[in-house]
Amino acid sequence: MKVCKSLVVASMLWTVGAHAGGNPKHPTKVVAGADPEAPCIAWVEQKCVARAGVPASAPADADADADADAAKPLVEPAGKPVVANAIPVAPGKPPATAVPATNKSTAAVESISSSDTVGTVAKPGATDAGINVKDVRFELHGYARMPLSAQGKREPYLVDNDYFLSGFAYTRLYEPDWSELFFSARRGNYKAEFGIFASLYSDYASARLENQLGIAQASVTAEKFLDVEPLSVQLGVFWDRFGYLPAYDTYVFGRTHQGGVKVAYKLPGNGKVQAGIGIHQAELQQNLGMTPIAHVAGSYPVRGVEVGAYLLRSWTRDQRQLSPIQDGTMWVAGLDGRYKLPGDRGTAYLAFSFYNMKKVLYLAPALEVMHSTGGRGLTENFLGTDASEDGTGRMYTLATDVPVKVNDKIGVRAFGMATWVRSRQVDEMDPLANRDRRLYLKWGLEPSYKVLKQLAVSLRYDRVVLDLYDSENSFRVVSPRVTFPLDTWGELFFMYSHYTYGDKVHLRAGQVPLETEPDSDVFKLQAQVIW
Repeated sequence: MKVCKSLVVASMLWTVGAHAGGNPKHPTKVVAGADPEAPCIAWVEQKCVARAGVPASAPADADADADADAAKPLVEPAGKPVVANAIPVAPGKPPATAVPATNKSTAAVESISSSDTVGTVAKPGATDAGINVKDVRFELHGYARMPLSAQGKREPYLVDNDYFLSGFAYTRLYEPDWSELFFSARRGNYKAEFGIFASLYSDYASARLENQLGIAQASVTAEKFLDVEPLSVQLGVFWDRFGYLPAYDTYVFGRTHQGGVKVAYKLPGNGKVQAGIGIHQAELQQNLGMTPIAHVAGSYPVRGVEVGAYLLRSWTRDQRQLSPIQDGTMWVAGLDGRYKLPGDRGTAYLAFSFYNMKKVLYLAPALEVMHSTGGRGLTENFLGTDASEDGTGRMYTLATDVPVKVNDKIGVRAFGMATWVRSRQVDEMDPLANRDRRLYLKWGLEPSYKVLKQLAVSLRYDRVVLDLYDSENSFRVVSPRVTFPLDTWGELFFMYSHYTYGDKVHLRAGQVPLETEPDSDVFKLQAQVIW
């Protein structure tokens, strides 16, 4: 019966909240006959929307003087926060006002799915919007991007628009659509969170089951675990994200895809350390064994620089009868640093990572790194599938991202990464087949100008070299863009791109039937929001 009552109250809040939570200068009147001193049992944006003893059909009174400041979100070093949470309160008392979130100066909205786990950089648009029902706080956060790209008479044929298959060539200029919703319920120091993901909106395209991921994550977090103030534990299916580069939407150290447990501890002086272990189930049809993954990561401010250290290991020992699966192991280690420029001018980020891989072809996708899902993706995109001994080799990556605010109207962003690959697949006669001693390089520059409060223009230049020793295996892109910001909530923009390709750049085999050459001129309209 209590559950039913709670559901009725919750449904009432969505209707009443639109009136009680709208304009604090025009509060809803108290219902005749209702006790104005009755304890409040539900709050929307720090305004009482339901009091004990008030009929469900009658409007509740609003607190006109309630301050609706946004709560400071939990944050991560790559610039993307965990869902922000307010402090639950007892019935009859309004939520405590928290510190407003600090906006990060970036050229574009970035998905909350792409984030680091340790650090102190906040994300634009994150607020404490939610509903309190007695001592439980419900919140809904999410991100969605809706790109519409065309070559003119059809969809574009490009080499840099598939997150996983493009590999190092991926630029994010023509990224696919994507949506994610995170619903959470918090009571005291405990939070349950559920994630729903999908891509390729089926109303304008053919529905594909593999793109509709459904409820993809579910976890419970306990803060102040065992009454230890800095200690927290998370258990379930969730992401951990390390070394995010927003310009390329990828991870230098990786994003985990696992069911497992994580223990985090906040150090004195704004430092943090965490460790976790989990597994990704086997995908036997793909000859991928069950893959455990473990990590240790930490960050600490040192003379104005947020320094992070990372160590991850994924492996499989899932050999089975009549299966080609072999033992495989992958190590990832590295350091990064983020410096906040004086005068709130922006940040400078630098990261270095090292991958040591042995027969990673048989690893399930427990770790997503460098636009690659697990060991198979790394083998296909970097090590080679012909003679790399099932994905055996090493990779060294150096990456940087420097968004700078010159003044209130002018900004510029410089970004890039380089990857040196050592592989067992050696071919001295064919540079395209050779994967050993191969240096990948890409970099870009994006100046921007704020014409009006809700109008900005920018010009992005990208240079991508897929083999520094084979100059024809490269391309350039120039992309002017007109953006209409939606405050910190999102943006609408139009972009045109002109590609210049080297003679050895072609579409992937089988990418488009009977087509081999990518398009040179592409247009895009895109909307994206975060809440």
